[in-house]
Amino acid sequence: MLFTAKRKTALIAFLAFDALVFVALVMMFQLRGDRQGELDLRDIGVTVYPEARTLSDFRLLDQTGELFTQADFEGHWNLVFFGFTHCPDICPLTMAELKQFYEGLDFSAAQKPRIFLVTVDPRRDNPESMAAYLSSYNEDFIGLSGDPDAIAQLAEDLYVGYAEVSDAPPSHDHAGDEGATQDNYLIEHSGHIAVIDPQGDYYAVMRAPHRDRDLTTAYLEISN
Repeated sequence: MLFTAKRKTALIAFLAFDALVFVALVMMFQLRGDRQGELDLRDIGVTVYPEARTLSDFRLLDQTGELFTQADFEGHWNLVFFGFTHCPDICPLTMAELKQFYEGLDFSAAQKPRIFLVTVDPRRDNPESMAAYLSSYNEDFIGLSGDPDAIAQLAEDLYVGYAEVSDAPPSHDHAGDEGATQDNYLIEHSGHIAVIDPQGDYYAVMRAPHRDRDLTTAYLEISN
């Protein structure tokens, strides 16, 4: 079949229009899928920020006593929970869910996210106590402790609030009782998990209560 110049022009225009329609449909379905994924995440308490948020630099110690800074978040997906080793409720519950989530992932260790516990109780928690505490959950988990101001700055960047509260009323019977009860306190703190992306930025938040199946669903959606 011979094509006139007019027919050739019309055919090219038609093919170009057809290509544009195809691209538009792909984009529409992609946006619809992204929107559905976002709604599914919100149903399980997860919000992905429109733009990842840069963290301030900090200097803390991991559970081996090695220096850990903001740059050390890079290269991995990271799930960061704030708590303390004397916590009686939310911390062991959350750490147990994180353990089940982590050990249930069918990935190699290099592909799994890193799990962090950052102490909100630097007065009592140190690398040794963090290592002992985390060993009952998973040896891959990382504990951060150290300078209270550095912890406070990281907590502020990740929207974590915490405050010390008395666990028992002070005694007025003996002058020495204050020293005996000075460690008799608890710390109220936020229960969410912060998601730090491989660029070291605050990418998403997972709100309590945490369940291992929801953590798995969220992580697979976020990291793909």
